[in-house]
Amino acid sequence: MIRGLYISAAGMLPQDMEQEVAANNLANINTTGYKKDAVHFKRLLDERLSLDSLHGGESDVSNSEETLINFSQGELQPTDVKTDLAIDGDGFFSIETPDGVRFTRDGNFTLNEENQLVTKSGNPVLGESGPIQLFDGDFEVKQNGDIFQNGNLVDRLSIVTFPRPLPLKKAGEGLFELTVPSIHPQESEHFTVQQGFLEGSNVNAISEMVKMITIDKSFQAGQKAIQAQNETLGKLINQTARY
Repeated sequence: MIRGLYISAAGMLPQDMEQEVAANNLANINTTGYKKDAVHFKRLLDERLSLDSLHGGESDVSNSEETLINFSQGELQPTDVKTDLAIDGDGFFSIETPDGVRFTRDGNFTLNEENQLVTKSGNPVLGESGPIQLFDGDFEVKQNGDIFQNGNLVDRLSIVTFPRPLPLKKAGEGLFELTVPSIHPQESEHFTVQQGFLEGSNVNAISEMVKMITIDKSFQAGQKAIQAQNETLGKLINQTARY
């Protein structure tokens, strides 16, 4: 009976994480270049792991699930802003930050006072020659990432990719960092750059809402199971006490 209570409770714990992830995805549905997260269960049936955790053992029930990033393409949305860039296909923009080079699909760039192409946070966008330095006047970004100004090639965007599964984790502000520092980025070949476009998030509002409803129902079922077992246990104790 006690074991049944523990199992029911252990089954409810990962649902908290799923609910949190789904809510965060919905909160970022309008965030440029946002990639949704998904919870994957590694050892859902490892009952022992959950029981050990609930009994105060060394096993950690949080290890029974893992949050992975879904890097699928988001929809490209026109903005007609020259400094807005979107990648259609494989690859990431390279960004110079105080913590090292980071990567992003968020091409909501701008020009700083020195005419450098930078992110909204002011971090320089990298080309093959380093931070991209422009001059006064119009500029054009070709689909292969070449940047022309006044008919002259200024630089080419550094658009890189990695071996699958992508060794990246979220680093805040739409940036990703390597989870394995020894892996070196490779030049991406399967993409086009769209100037005057931004990539929307890859969150599907309907799917996430359905997921939250399903999780909520599962959680309620777990609560009812615990309540039923608790009531049965109470009756058993009372009946035993009479003898």
